[in-house]
Amino acid sequence: FEPVVSEPGVKTLYHETSPEAAEKILKSSFRPGSSGWCGGAIYFYTSPRIPKSKLGPDSQTGAVIQAEVDLGTNIQLDSKCEGADDARKKYDSVSFNPGDGLEYLVFSPDRVISMSRFS
Repeated sequence: FEPVVSEPGVKTLYHETSPEAAEKILKSSFRPGSSGWCGGAIYFYTSPRIPKSKLGPDSQTGAVIQAEVDLGTNIQLDSKCEGADDARKKYDSVSFNPGDGLEYLVFSPDRVISMSRFS
């Protein structure tokens, strides 16, 4: 697998969390998590229908936030997100597909341009 670097621009993406956390996020901003396939980051999916397979042991459910995210310089990594530690030093975002759909992640909440409650 050869990583692909691109500048995908601004995308409409989705993030699932609890209703309580969604309210806090919408009042302030996202905060990078401390775990995940690619390490601590803010994870987004391409559809508001987020597969259960995307949810980890610390994931919360019940609310979906729709966000406009400026992905800046993006690197697409392999299905295991190998190279994520180096990528966070060189790129604004990472994309990868662990086998159940493409995910995007950003390391800074400043990449989120706008957001609203989807459900």
